Amino acid sequence: MKEFLDPHVLIPLAVIVGSLSTVAITLIIVLRDKISNVHVSRTGFEIRTDDVPVWNRIEDKIDRIDSSTCKTIRKATTALMILDIEKNGMSTEAMLINEKANQPLVYAAYENHHTRELDADADAYLADKASDIFAAVRIGETHFPELTEENSNAFACYWFKKVLLPNLRRACVEKVAYYTSQLERSAASNTIKEMLIVRRKKNEKYIKRIDELAVRQDIAEKSSIFYPVQTKRGES
Repeated sequence: MKEFLDPHVLIPLAVIVGSLSTVAITLIIVLRDKISNVHVSRTGFEIRTDDVPVWNRIEDKIDRIDSSTCKTIRKATTALMILDIEKNGMSTEAMLINEKANQPLVYAAYENHHTRELDADADAYLADKASDIFAAVRIGETHFPELTEENSNAFACYWFKKVLLPNLRRACVEKVAYYTSQLERSAASNTIKEMLIVRRKKNEKYIKRIDELAVRQDIAEKSSIFYPVQTKRGES
C-alpha cells in the first residue's frame, strides 16, 4: 500500500481527477439546456438528456396528425362516384364500378408521402392514379361507355382537387403550428429546435406547393366533369 501513499503518485492522480472534474463541469455547462439528470456513482458519472423522450413525443403527435389525415381522405374518397347515380340508378353494376374506381384512391389514402411526390412531380402522381382508376373500371366499359381513359383522368383530378389537396394542406398547417409551439418552449434543446426548424420549413414549402396545384387551371378543367369550375361573380 505504500506506493499509493507516495506523493509522486498522488499528485498525478489528483491532476487526473481534477481534469475529469473539469471535463464534467464543461459538459454540464455546454449541455445545460439538454440535461435532464446527472447520476454520480463510485464508478463515474452519467449525464442524461431529454432529447429522446421529447422527440418521441413530437413524432407521436405528427403520427397522430398523419393518421387522422389518412382516415379523413379515406372517408371522403369512399363517398365519390365515377358513375352518375341519377343517370345510372343504384344498380349493382354501377355501385360496383364506383367502388372499384375508388379502390386505388383509398389505397393511396394510406400513403404517407403524398406531399413528397406532389412536390417532386404532381403530373406523374396524377397520371399514375388515373392509370390505376382506368385499370380498375375498364371491365365495365361495355355497360358504361363513359368509362374512358379521359374520364378516369378527370376522376383522378376530381379526387385530387376535392379530397387530397384540402386535407393535405390542413395537415401541413397543423404541423407548422405544432412545430412553432414546440420551438417556443424554452426547455427544448438547441438540437431539437434545429430539427423543428427544418421540419417546419419543409411543411411551409409543401403548403406553398399545394396552393399552386389547387389553382392550376388544367386540373380544374379536367375535374369539371365531376366538380364544376366555379365562375367568378359576374361571369356567365
